[in-house]
Amino acid sequence: MNHTQAWCWHAPGEPTQLTLVDLPLTPLAPDEVLVANRVIAFNPVDWKLIEYGHSNWQDGQVPGVDGMGTIVALGANVSHLRLGARVAYHTDLRHHGSFARHTRVPARALLPVP
Repeated sequence: MNHTQAWCWHAPGEPTQLTLVDLPLTPLAPDEVLVANRVIAFNPVDWKLIEYGHSNWQDGQVPGVDGMGTIVALGANVSHLRLGARVAYHTDLRHHGSFARHTRVPARALLPVP
């Protein structure tokens, strides 16, 4: 898998202004996992950041701070998790978020989902 689809932010505005685009999936950092999202949340913080932006955001940013899904890839240093595990996460607003089919997440930021 070398790409995913994501809802991208382009400028401050309304959520209806997000566009669905294909994005390349770059190699994981050693401490990251790739989560195939099954559920995402649309929180007040997401709404506010879409409306006002974030100092680190540029055209093409993927919003969304919370998600849940299954692990589909592991970084080289991740040995305490397994492929297929169900996890929930809260992302760092400075990076691409959960409004995508796949999200890169630091392994330390995952919670197991029974």
